[in-house]
Amino acid sequence: MQDLWWQLRATDAFTLWTALAFAGAVAFFIHEMVGSSLLAVVSAPLLTLGGILAPTLLAHEMITLSYDRTVNATAAAALGTVVALLLILASCWLWTLFIEWRVSRTRLSALPPARSSR
Repeated sequence: MQDLWWQLRATDAFTLWTALAFAGAVAFFIHEMVGSSLLAVVSAPLLTLGGILAPTLLAHEMITLSYDRTVNATAAAALGTVVALLLILASCWLWTLFIEWRVSRTRLSALPPARSSR
């Protein structure tokens, strides 16, 4: 675990800027497609984190997507951003299912008739 922490601290600037660019592009698309600025702002740090963690985790497990260093960093950051986006979508979908289940279990009850104040 400590080795992973040191690899994360040694992330180069190219990987950071690539992850930020992918996260910004996906957040922009979320804003344009869904129309929710709050969802785009909340998801941007998570997408950035996915774009930064993916190259680090792939390097830690010695998985290379390409022999070229820049292509490998770009592909890993894109993969991390897509995985983070899928996790965000899955969590939103599960939250919606939970809310629908909770609302469907509520029972309607009649209100007692209003008393007249005579």
